Amino acid sequence: MIRLRSAYLSIMMRILLSWLLFPVFCANAQPYAIGNTSRTWYDTVRMRNVPAELHYPAMIAGNDQPMADGAFPVLVLGHGFVMTVDAYDYIWQHFVPLGYIVVLPTTEGGLTPDHSEFGVDLAFCAAQMQVEHTDNLSLFFGHVDPASALMGHSMGGGAVLLGASANSDLQAVVVLAPAETNPSAIAAASGVLAPTLVFAATEDCVTPPATNQQPMYDAIEPCKALVNITGGGHCYFGDPNFLCQFGETTCGPSLSITRAEQHDVVTDLATLWLDHYLRNDLASGQAFADSMAATARAATQYTCLSTGATDVERLDIAAWPVPANDLLQVGPLPPNASFRIVDVSGRLYRVLRTTGGLDVTMLANGTYHLQVVTSHRVQVIPFQVQR
Repeated sequence: MIRLRSAYLSIMMRILLSWLLFPVFCANAQPYAIGNTSRTWYDTVRMRNVPAELHYPAMIAGNDQPMADGAFPVLVLGHGFVMTVDAYDYIWQHFVPLGYIVVLPTTEGGLTPDHSEFGVDLAFCAAQMQVEHTDNLSLFFGHVDPASALMGHSMGGGAVLLGASANSDLQAVVVLAPAETNPSAIAAASGVLAPTLVFAATEDCVTPPATNQQPMYDAIEPCKALVNITGGGHCYFGDPNFLCQFGETTCGPSLSITRAEQHDVVTDLATLWLDHYLRNDLASGQAFADSMAATARAATQYTCLSTGATDVERLDIAAWPVPANDLLQVGPLPPNASFRIVDVSGRLYRVLRTTGGLDVTMLANGTYHLQVVTSHRVQVIPFQVQR
């Protein structure tokens, strides 16, 4: 009898504890409120103002409200040709509640945009958010995660590839119906180092996949995915926009899905991609691979290879010892060289560079690739960690 009473009390205590904790779990599961603000950053190198609208996880919804607790990854979004940033409300309204800071630069919105400058603007915004993180007077002080990604639509997608080329500070890239630009986004794609997710649409007659997204995808090397949405169109990658839709009517797409359905494909897959690469979420990476194999909503291509095939004008740099333990020696390093480490799936790792080499103590046993980047050259060096 005593034993039964003890078991009964134990069960009741567990039930009571679960009820007490339930509100806490629910609170943690709730989406973040959306805060809104704006910035005009000054690029001293180009002597250029870069205005942007920002949306971020906040304590309460509203303008210039305090940031929510924590540090959040950054997603910089580039708009399409003559499209304003309000054509992409669905993107920040989706990602901010999930814990992303979304930055939308408003430059190059006219009839004669400078694609190259826009690409630099996008990368500059990502870098400026890291500055905001260290500014104790900033709303974002202490709340910006080091992980950043660029996303863009149409012209903005092409500009993303320009801004991401040879840029080792990015953890991921997502482009929506990227358009060929001047200079060439197709040519720049071969220099993109971050894992890149390319969206296309079968009924896109503005930037047809065969002459835009497919050659861009083909040019990207180590880790990439292509999602060609069945029945989708170019302007469906944004919210309703008169100028985009007017331009699209001139070529007459045969759309067979709704805008909302196309948005669902974008947000479903882009969320898994970004959660994997910006948050090191292995489950999201597996879910993305499973979705790519199983989806009936798009034709897909997917490969994540981190091999020496990406070498361009080799720098003749060596890495030792083989295998490495806690420190990886690298040399000779040219001036102003940057580096990053990826695993065989293309996932990025940040490591500390010390006077004695690269501190790899946080890497688990396995095979990795060190990518050493200068302004015009890339070398990929495979190495192993074994303890």
